Amino acid sequence: MGSLAFFIASLGFLLPLVSNANPLDKRAAALKPFNLRVTFKPAAYAVPSTIQHVQDAVACGASNGVTVTAKSGGHSYGSHGLGGEDGHLIIDMRNFSNVTVDQTAQTANIGPGGRLGNVATALYNQGKQAISHGTCPGVGVGGLTLHGGYGLSSRGRGLTLDNVLEATVVLANSTVVTASTTQNPDLFWALRGAGAAFGVVTNFKFKTFTAPENNIVFQYFFSPSSASQLATALTALQDFTRNSQPPELNMRLFLSSFTTFSGVYYGSRSDFDKIMNPLLSKMGIGSGTVSTNSWLNTLTSFSNGPLAQTGTYDTHETFFSKSLMPEYMSPEAITALSNYWNANARSNSRQWYLLFDCHGGNGSAITKVSADSTSYAHRNATFKMQFYDRVASGNYDPSWMPFLNGWVKSITDAMPSVNFGMYINYADTSLTKDEAHTHYWKDNYKKLVDVKMQYDPKRVFEGPQIVGS
Repeated sequence: MGSLAFFIASLGFLLPLVSNANPLDKRAAALKPFNLRVTFKPAAYAVPSTIQHVQDAVACGASNGVTVTAKSGGHSYGSHGLGGEDGHLIIDMRNFSNVTVDQTAQTANIGPGGRLGNVATALYNQGKQAISHGTCPGVGVGGLTLHGGYGLSSRGRGLTLDNVLEATVVLANSTVVTASTTQNPDLFWALRGAGAAFGVVTNFKFKTFTAPENNIVFQYFFSPSSASQLATALTALQDFTRNSQPPELNMRLFLSSFTTFSGVYYGSRSDFDKIMNPLLSKMGIGSGTVSTNSWLNTLTSFSNGPLAQTGTYDTHETFFSKSLMPEYMSPEAITALSNYWNANARSNSRQWYLLFDCHGGNGSAITKVSADSTSYAHRNATFKMQFYDRVASGNYDPSWMPFLNGWVKSITDAMPSVNFGMYINYADTSLTKDEAHTHYWKDNYKKLVDVKMQYDPKRVFEGPQIVGS
């Protein structure tokens, strides 16, 4: 097995250790998930530093009948980076964190183990370049890119996966291939939306853009007093997002015990006011703050911590989550959502929230990408909705799960003929594998299974919700 050795047992590790480190501390940190509600025990844990190591790891798993899972940052809501179940061989890609920019070509080679805050800073330090990505600085590039990657530049620049030019991939048979529009195009299609099921990416080549400065960052405060007031605001927001929102404007509504309406506009303050003031009036939103920020300060204003990330990912919460990706919510669905909020959420004392990201619509770069160009199934979704219910300490009682399940059901029951999309990067552990396939990939699932059989017929890369499970 070359310089990479494995111990396959009920619990085994290969971790890079330094002389003054406690191996047990490093092992515990590597196995501690972001979502403390969802913990699993791998069969083995590898931390490769070369592509050959990755090949050896995949070969070792395949020859021993142990399912292989790649892990980048470790932020998965369903602990998919730890396999999503017990017994996987985990390949931790933390050492593949390079960021190398070709400023002339406006491209960058980025390792899947790079975390967003470090990647953003490295790109900026190499010619003030940037890519479209999410907001949490500790998230790994690999999982984010392979399944979506929405952030506060996506309406103008697309999803993270839309900006991938090619990927270097270790396949189930341990060979290394390049996936692009001209090389293994079917694999390239599948990677961009369902990548965990098809191989281990060791490098992405992205197209970059010059980071904009002098950005208008805003946050308004909203306190709906009734279900009808919330429904009025959501109706106005949906209509604006679908029909009028320009690509330069990115925004989100954060509904919780306190509610904010925030985002960033890449343009002048005068143009921002002309666009936003009519919308704010229709939504019934008044006070807030507006500032002008540099690129890195813009990213920091939406992050949940400093951009610089060091050591093993060490942010943890205890929660249950769900998602919806509606193309359109009927008046009945908006009313049902708002009535449920009024009757059930407002009195809930846990740290819940419902986040509406203004994802699609006529002005969104996401929607302008042809529906069949990638396996990402939610091109026409107006909102990317994240339902999140967490506790500050202690365990999450499973008896609380009906709170979010009921909220989603109230919306989908109002539109019974619609197959609502859901977002795998907001993994919902209550879904069966068939429900996950239907909602995460919708009409793309059949083609994904065909590509899976071509590249991984023995299902070396497996998981409870990914393609082919």
